[in-house]
Amino acid sequence: MLCAKVEPMVHGLEKDYAGKLKFAIRSYQEGDGPQRIKDYGLDVHGMVITDQTGKKHWMESGHKQTRPTVEAAIKSLLGS
Repeated sequence: MLCAKVEPMVHGLEKDYAGKLKFAIRSYQEGDGPQRIKDYGLDVHGMVITDQTGKKHWMESGHKQTRPTVEAAIKSLLGS
């Protein structure tokens, strides 16, 4: 049997943007997860890009994120 570890997209982006952005993976079920999901207007899953103050700059709910879409949002926010 062959097994492969699928690395989530965010881990690849984290390596590519090291020193420029901080990445955090938060669980819906832990701590303030349910309230945070509600505050951002997400379904149970999604991706949000915020600044240091917590202001939301980009989000996509569900599992629809693609690397090109997320990278375009990051580059737009970084001005590159």
